[in-house]
Formats: sequence, structure tokens, C-alpha cells
Amino acid sequence: FTYLMFLSSLLFSQGNWVQKASCLGNGRSCPFSFAIGSCGYVGGGQINSSGTYVSDFWEYNATNNSWTQKADYGGGVRYSASSFTINSLGYVCCGYNGQSKTDVWSYDPTTNIWTQKNNFPGTARYGAFTFSIGTKGYLGKGSPGGPPFLTDFWEYNPTTDLWAQKPSFTSSIQTAAIGFSINNKGYAGMGTDGSGNFEDNFFEYDPTTEVWTQKATYPSARIPAFFVILNCAYVGTGVLSNFSYDNNLWKYDPLLDSWTSIAPVGTALRNGAVAFSIGNKGYLGFGTSSTGSYLNDLWEYTPADYAVNEIANKAIVNVKIDMYNKTINLSTNTKLQEASLLIYNISGQLMTNERINNTNQKFNINKLTKGAYIYVVKGVDKNIKTEKFIII
Repeated sequence: FTYLMFLSSLLFSQGNWVQKASCLGNGRSCPFSFAIGSCGYVGGGQINSSGTYVSDFWEYNATNNSWTQKADYGGGVRYSASSFTINSLGYVCCGYNGQSKTDVWSYDPTTNIWTQKNNFPGTARYGAFTFSIGTKGYLGKGSPGGPPFLTDFWEYNPTTDLWAQKPSFTSSIQTAAIGFSINNKGYAGMGTDGSGNFEDNFFEYDPTTEVWTQKATYPSARIPAFFVILNCAYVGTGVLSNFSYDNNLWKYDPLLDSWTSIAPVGTALRNGAVAFSIGNKGYLGFGTSSTGSYLNDLWEYTPADYAVNEIANKAIVNVKIDMYNKTINLSTNTKLQEASLLIYNISGQLMTNERINNTNQKFNINKLTKGAYIYVVKGVDKNIKTEKFIII
């Protein structure tokens, strides 16, 4: 039986980056970050080559493209701390201030108050990966400052303010890995193995079975930054296995378990950057440049498919795919001028180009083999609708 799933996407286009207002505070490497509502938050990190750590904390308002300094991080100066968001609160834990830490703090943006929570019960560490799924936070790996390397993995319940240890995550990934969640699954990967070797391995965590599954490896081993928009992750920048800096990014689609190159970010090769997402936009900045500068810039990314959807669309286009009869059924509220239905495969190769002549029309797709495709409804006035569909 054929299964069908949609995800708005246009993989053969790279999207675009726009520079936004730079933070008013110091440039910094390895700060923590999270997003709540229409604002992103960045704090802590290292501000110079002398190893000076800071505790200042900043809010970026995407609505008016401005930065505001907020209450300093409650735990004091902090480098390479871990963070996640649950129920409109930001949580920051562990990190380094001259020694590895176990403290946990929550931030409420409505009151601008940091509240200390129960300490993380595991080994003190920095560079741990985190993500949140539903109302639970997760933390794993990281460095205690030296061997032995850590394999533990923990779940945090903010209602009870308690941590529960879960089955160990026994991959070679050790510290500076990334972590994020999409569709109630957690993902972790890249970073280092704790012995100076960079990682390209990547894994998916299912909280219902508590099982980790290896997924497609990242295109190049590194310590990257990331954000998640439109049910896909965007991962890149960072230091590579040859210790060179990079500003390339790759898009991960969990539905296809594949990585696709997208447009590089900014004008600087950088490491130790942070990133977050607000709505259907991604933001990436900060870190250190390849010349040793500590950066405070911020860049906004608009995915190709969202940029398409931002085009004024006067016509209402409804598309239904009937897998039983192998047809695409299209209807509109008005006849489209010189409109066409285009179908591309996942590599961007045009498979079908059909003229739309009526407000209700059927198109046969029985020649399409199993795989992922993208349909585009396009008119001469640039009105457009696009979706991904899969035949298996």
C-alpha cells in the first residue's frame, strides 16, 4: 500500500541569508542560546583569546530587529553551557567557568528572572548536547574536563524538577555535539570523540523505545552550529577535521534521511557559533573567525520554500494526490493564467510539465516510480504552490 506524506520544501534551491543587527555586547565564542516566541536569546561564552568568560545575556527581537540586554545569567560566567526550551521557559545547565559545572537554571522572559533548579545529578561537564521533546528535556555526553569519556544520557522533567537517567548512548561522539528534535524524535551528532578526532556520525533517538539509531552521516566531520525550521535541520559552520574554519551549511531532512548543501552563511568563516529559529526563519551568528576575531554578528536564513510562499498569492490552489488511482487532482478558485504543474525528483530533475487549462483538472502520475518528488503549481504571475510527496 502506498504511503504519502507532505512537507513543504524545494530542495533544488538554497534559500537566502540576510545580515541583521549585530549584538550590542561583546563578540563571543561558545555562548548558549535558545528561542522563545518571537525572540532569540544569547548569553555567556568566551570573549577573548585570554580565556575571559562572561555572564551577560541578550534578547534579539526578530519583529523589530533589535537587541536588548537582559538579566545576567544566574549561574555566573559560563562557557560551553547547554540549553533547551520547554513551555516558554529557557533552561541552561552545566558548562565551564574554570571548572565543570552541574547547576541548572530556568529563565522566564515575561519576568526577566533566572531561577535555580535542582542540580544535574550526573558528572559535571561542559559541551553536552541537549534537546527537548514535548514537556521533557534531554542531555547527554559532554566533557568532564578529561577522561574517562561519558556515555550517560538523562531526561529532565520540569514539573517535578527531577532528572532520570536513561539507557547510555554508547557512540564514539563525546563532546561539542549538536542536539535537536523534530517530530517527537531527538537527534545528536558531530562534535569530537574526546581524543581530538572530529565526528561525522549522526543518530536518532526515539523516546518511546529509548533506542538510538544511526542515520546518514554528516558530509564532513566538524563541530557545527544548527537550527531547525519547517521540520528540517540546518547544520554547519565550525571547525573541520583539518582545523580549518568553515561557513558552509547543510540541510537535513529526517523524512528522507539525507543531507543537502545550502547557501553558506555570512562573510566570515567561523567556529563556536550559536543559532536558533523563530517561526520559519533561522538565525546564526557569533563565534570566532578564522582570523581570531570574536564575532557579534547575526544572519537570518529564509528557506527556499518559505521564500516562495511569501510571494503574494492571489489564487487559492488546492492539490490532492490520489495514490489509489495514481492521479493529482487540482482545483483553484480562479483560472490561472498560463499555469503549469511541474514535478521534480529529489535531485531537481524535471519529470513532468503539464499545462493547467481548467479550474478543476486531473493529472496522471502512474509513470512515477518509488521515491520522493516535489510538485510545483506555477503561473505566469509567479503565484506558486509547492509540496513534497513520497511514493513507496
